[in-house]
Amino acid sequence: METEVGEMGNKKTVEHLEKLMNQLADSVLGLSDDATLAETRETGDDPDEEAERTRSVLLKVSKAWALGGQCPESVQNPIDRRKVSSLKR
Repeated sequence: METEVGEMGNKKTVEHLEKLMNQLADSVLGLSDDATLAETRETGDDPDEEAERTRSVLLKVSKAWALGGQCPESVQNPIDRRKVSSLKR
């Protein structure tokens, strides 16, 4: 019985994460390039460096999820958490 509950919980988690990723993608797709670049520059960040850092974080998380869901330490540092949380706007 515990296995069934665990599997059901995992299925709900996966569904929730898929929904979240789709909403995030829709949010990003809704922004113009100019708006994204302007917002990045307003924070004093270099858009090219931010784009590369974001790709790196997303790739690490994607690979970690594929290997069992553990988030790598490098993605858990406070700076990356702050950057990722700013994507929720």
